[in-house]
Amino acid sequence: MFLTTLLCILPRIPVQEPHATTIERPSNHLVGQTSPYLLQHVYNPVDWYPWGSEALLRSKAENKPIFLSIGYSACHWCHVMEHESFENEKIAAYLNEHYISIKVDREERPDLDDLYMSAVQRMTGSGGWPMTVFLTPELKPFFGGTYFPPESKYGRPGFQELLNNIQDAWVNRRADIEKSADQLTGMLKVEFPPADKAPLPSKEELATLYRQWLPDYSQRFDPTWGGFGPAPKFPPTGTLLWLLHQQSTDAQKMATVTLQKMAAGGMYDQIGGGFARYSVDEQWLIPHFEKMLYDQGTLIPAYLHGWRVSGEARFAAIAAECCDYLLLERQDPAGGFWSATDADSEGVEGKFFAWDLQQLEEVLGAENAKFAAVRYGVTEHESFEHGMSVLQASATATEAAKNVGLDLSAAEVAELEEKVRQDLYDARLKRIPPGNDDKVLTAWNGLAIHALALSGAMLDQPRYTDAAIQAAEFALREMWRSPTAEQADHTPADEQKVLYRSWRDGHAQHRAVLEDYAYLSRSFLTLFQTTGDERWLHHAEELADRMLRDFWDEDSAIFWDTDGLDATVLHRLKSPWDGAIPSPNAIALETLLGLHAFTHDKKWQQPALSGLAAILPHVKRGPASFNYSLPLFSLATDEPSVAVVIGNGSASDLANWRRTLLNRKTPLADWYVFAPVAVADSTLEILQNRPAVDGKTTLYLCRGATCDAPVNELPK
Repeated sequence: MFLTTLLCILPRIPVQEPHATTIERPSNHLVGQTSPYLLQHVYNPVDWYPWGSEALLRSKAENKPIFLSIGYSACHWCHVMEHESFENEKIAAYLNEHYISIKVDREERPDLDDLYMSAVQRMTGSGGWPMTVFLTPELKPFFGGTYFPPESKYGRPGFQELLNNIQDAWVNRRADIEKSADQLTGMLKVEFPPADKAPLPSKEELATLYRQWLPDYSQRFDPTWGGFGPAPKFPPTGTLLWLLHQQSTDAQKMATVTLQKMAAGGMYDQIGGGFARYSVDEQWLIPHFEKMLYDQGTLIPAYLHGWRVSGEARFAAIAAECCDYLLLERQDPAGGFWSATDADSEGVEGKFFAWDLQQLEEVLGAENAKFAAVRYGVTEHESFEHGMSVLQASATATEAAKNVGLDLSAAEVAELEEKVRQDLYDARLKRIPPGNDDKVLTAWNGLAIHALALSGAMLDQPRYTDAAIQAAEFALREMWRSPTAEQADHTPADEQKVLYRSWRDGHAQHRAVLEDYAYLSRSFLTLFQTTGDERWLHHAEELADRMLRDFWDEDSAIFWDTDGLDATVLHRLKSPWDGAIPSPNAIALETLLGLHAFTHDKKWQQPALSGLAAILPHVKRGPASFNYSLPLFSLATDEPSVAVVIGNGSASDLANWRRTLLNRKTPLADWYVFAPVAVADSTLEILQNRPAVDGKTTLYLCRGATCDAPVNELPK
């Protein structure tokens, strides 16, 4: 019988910084790994192995079950369980005697995480991290859960007790374990039916479907605080983007209210920029303080499109602040972007980000501290813990100045606000920061490149475009390359280049999964659109070719999540729905549609149309699970419209066109390309014979093979 363990919002527990008392211990088999999460456990007394043949063969040879622990560096409860159990000599000794212990970074191996998370969810009804799974030597799961305390509490069994019971069952009820493991393993293999050959909905039919789906969102919408459903609240990014696409005042209001409330709460870093992973309350006030690159990569486009639709300047400012946060704090000197920062510092969750009145006064002086307290909601009554407050946008700068009796002009208020913010930021830099997971992930960098390229174009900020190009060049140099001699032993002979998922300290490893190909190829496509540099289109095609070869399933017309080359993964999965990150299947289809729009090559269009037809029955049953897929149906109903803008050599003139066209509330076309000058030897039909007429920046607007007359005055 499986034990049910429900993931919930648990009380925060102060924990020691990893290895604060353990660095004198001998190392385990995690030595040599590059993942910061795995390296956090390298001096645990648990004899950890990384996932690989050495551990798996030992499990079979010694006939011992595998204890698989999956987590990630920024996970608060992963640190708690490490300190309580994995640094516990008694528990470690028992694990080392009776189990083969394997530690996995879920961000490096999403294939293993997805597979065994499905098992835990089937066993317990929920999931989370740290993920705790027990496997047979054949890698079949038979028991699982999330966090376990060392002794029974929080309604959970103690970890030592759990280990004892599983060991007893392994010795005395092995047949029952293997039967359950076989049953569960069979359930994890989800089969999709053959692709639906029905035609896609017409524009009119699609509009009807969109109207039918909107009430599902309205019923779950929180009109007071924004978002959908109760706490804890995660940024509903895909939902927001889809709602912003709708020609519906109600839909757009749900999106803009949510964007406003998220940016006003403590989930948004009011002085440093960037969003935390989620809010533990309905008001977006108290975050789970870890910051993930993928959240910035998805929320920046949401705020840009919120600005485009609503005209609300604050949304553009939030997008810019998040971009600045990436450039200032998250970019590796080599060019790529780091993955995450922890929730904890000095053993306390959120300590780095929280303030009290005395700290404000020490940094700002009495008068400015009063302003800051009103502006950011810091009072004697704590909003967080230990007398501390999480900064929020409790009042505008103008309101805060008036509240404390300051008679200032608008310019003086803005100057005061910026000085206070900068002073607090500089003071915070002197604190002990949260841990930094400085590995570079291909997929998440694809999201960041896409977001920065859009921001550079829409906000007319070349430094964002430059950072996107640096990260893209890093990916081509370090992630999409020839395998090393050691890696070549595990690489098909016909592969001259391999896309790798994870990089740190000059070492790339782990074959890329679908999300890596999909997000990176789309980001190259975005760079092509915003810069007009054809090399990015060709790099997108190169990745898309490999993506179709290794991940496309012709029968179901749904992409596989992995390439299927790792024999240690029990099942090859497909998951076309959205999760914490956009559906890779959706982003892959979006990329194919874009490639077809720019090249007119049917090899991109046919799988895209087949893929949309295949998921449509699933979308109709649960549209909220396919938010990133929904806008793609509109792109596929007609011949694609493409706006090609050819510059006259003036960077400022082209920037004006780019900013104006991309920020129109009603887009002029489905796809855009902004080329600085005419390209005489272009290999692309859409760029051939397209001069800047009369020496002016010129627009060529086409739908399919039909084009309007060129225009060199900005459309109204």
